[in-house]
Amino acid sequence: MEVFVAIAIAAVVLLLAELLLPTGGALAALGAIGLVASGVIALGSDGEAADYAGAGLITAGVLAAITFYFVAGKVIAAHRNSTVRTGSEELVGATAEARSTLDPDGQVWLEGTLWAARLVGDSGPVRLGDRVRVEAVEGLTLVVMPEPSSAETHSPSQGGS
Repeated sequence: MEVFVAIAIAAVVLLLAELLLPTGGALAALGAIGLVASGVIALGSDGEAADYAGAGLITAGVLAAITFYFVAGKVIAAHRNSTVRTGSEELVGATAEARSTLDPDGQVWLEGTLWAARLVGDSGPVRLGDRVRVEAVEGLTLVVMPEPSSAETHSPSQGGS
């Protein structure tokens, strides 16, 4: 086995290991450098196929480095300053649509799910189709308050009851 083949295999193993291990890109950088180095060594060898393999390995190494650069940049940007919200934390602040009259209890549609809902305080009834904002989650019930635009639209007819 020629030396450039062994280096190329080790470089590919490093690139594959980067996919599985949280190394922050160190293995990908070493793998790309290894591919370029194996290509340079192949170009210097006497084999007939080594000339083609050398150019291909250098190209693969450069493409791996460019791909690593852009993918790593996107991964870092995705994780920078992002607060993870799951479960009920994710629902608080979301906007839902009333699927029944809320006076004070009813149902709302939020993220593809029908939820039991209760109005905050004495904010008055909310009609079918109005938008509400989730203020809290108590068990499986959303505590909601009318969105300002929907409250202003329906406030003249709500005053008489």
